Amino acid sequence: MNARPYTVSELTALVRDALGARPELEEVLVEGELSNVNSPASGHLYFTLKDGRAAVHCVCFRSNALRIPFHPENGMTVVVHGTVQVYDAQGRYQINADRMDPSGVGALALAVEQVKRKLSAEGVFDDRHKRRLPLLPQRVVVVTSRTGAAWRDVCTVMSRRAPGVDIVLSPATVQGEGAAETIVRALRRADGVRGAEVILLVRGGGSIEDLMPFNSEAVARAIRSTRLPVITGIGHETDTTVADLAADRRAATPSAAAEVVVPAVMELHRQLVARRERLGQVMRGLIGTRRTSVERTWNRLGRLSPAATVASLRQDLDRRAALLRHALLREVAVQRRRLDAAAGRLQAEQPVHRIAGAKARLGHLDARLRHAGATVVERKRSALAPRSARLEALSPLNTLGRGYSITLDGSGRVVADAAAVDAGETIRTLLHRGVVDSVVQRSETAGELGRTDVRLSDPRK
Repeated sequence: MNARPYTVSELTALVRDALGARPELEEVLVEGELSNVNSPASGHLYFTLKDGRAAVHCVCFRSNALRIPFHPENGMTVVVHGTVQVYDAQGRYQINADRMDPSGVGALALAVEQVKRKLSAEGVFDDRHKRRLPLLPQRVVVVTSRTGAAWRDVCTVMSRRAPGVDIVLSPATVQGEGAAETIVRALRRADGVRGAEVILLVRGGGSIEDLMPFNSEAVARAIRSTRLPVITGIGHETDTTVADLAADRRAATPSAAAEVVVPAVMELHRQLVARRERLGQVMRGLIGTRRTSVERTWNRLGRLSPAATVASLRQDLDRRAALLRHALLREVAVQRRRLDAAAGRLQAEQPVHRIAGAKARLGHLDARLRHAGATVVERKRSALAPRSARLEALSPLNTLGRGYSITLDGSGRVVADAAAVDAGETIRTLLHRGVVDSVVQRSETAGELGRTDVRLSDPRK
């Protein structure tokens, strides 16, 4: 048994060393429910791992926390890998985690699902935000890898279906670390291409790891922020990424995306010929019907056209024409008066008149502000002058100028009593000009000064 009591630090060190001597605690896998999840600005991740009967504090430092593909949330059941250590400052044991995986589901799948839930709640995937595609765009920008098969497939399909469409490549890395950032930059470049009408975001098939850049929140927001509509053709028909949900139109494959963006020219020509033929038939039928109706009416009028009736109708027509002409002239006069009144109001409300008035008010306010500022400065200067004079009169530097001095001991404190210094101690004397360092040879109190004096020696001797 230890003969003396341990300090808290010593006891904590004993416990830490005891845990360190257990190799089975150097690498542990612990499953539990997350609670008290906290991620401060430092980037470290602090949380508690608990089950029905116990809880343990955990920390995941920034370098390891950045490698967690999903966002840890309270209530999640996870498996943590790390080392059991003692946190000396609080005397408790904790797990220093270096890896975290969701229990029962893949980390990447969970990360994708979290992004989908977040963006769906914000309305990013809503159909009301989808933009219409042009019927036959003249220029299409393709965002994909320069060396990938998707680029070749798109060029082949579009060249076959619509040879006159201009195809522009905005290259991006579509797989691996940093790919999401290059896709975002490529989308922004594509959105600025002159004359472009639509963007294709495509890549070939791959695993969920390969397609993770297209499940990025940044890529989805970049798609929604472009001025041009975006069509995606990512992976195979069964693959649906976050980018597909955010796009204005999703195609199953890159080739299908190319087919969506441009219709076949021959098919358009066939449809145009068919519609022209149908239109000709309709017009011929309509003209024949109207001709028959006119002929029938003409024949009926020929049978019912006495001269008196024609004269009366002509007179009535003249009267109605006069009334119509008079009504038109009156309406023109009314509208001209309204136009003149509106022009007068518009002239009065011209910006140049309003600007002149505003400039006048601004000049008046500027003059008032300058005068008020000068008044305040002068009043403050007048109040400062007597205070400066009083401060100058009370300055210790003026006292030193009259022949007085200030003595400081070795610690920089003012010496007001000879008993406060000892023989051999170095003291400093502040004069009006300069400083004198001395060594005390002997000090005496005020009552003894009548018999002896304080003798000082220069420490440099």
